[in-house]
Amino acid sequence: MDSLYSTMNQRIKGKHLSFEERVIIQTRIKDGFSLRAIARELGCSPSTISYEVKRGTVSLYHGKQRRGQ
Repeated sequence: MDSLYSTMNQRIKGKHLSFEERVIIQTRIKDGFSLRAIARELGCSPSTISYEVKRGTVSLYHGKQRRGQ
């Protein structure tokens, strides 16, 4: 796809996610958004969101159990 018509925000490759972006990921997951929807909102790859969740920098709530920090 031509970058001129891309709908994603341009992110610098290799740039770390900011604290604010991690908070957005956490709240969107809590609200039931998909990883792809979160990635579209932040303008990054869905795999980036998946890696953040798996790495544990984003807290996940599953009923009474809490995963992550």
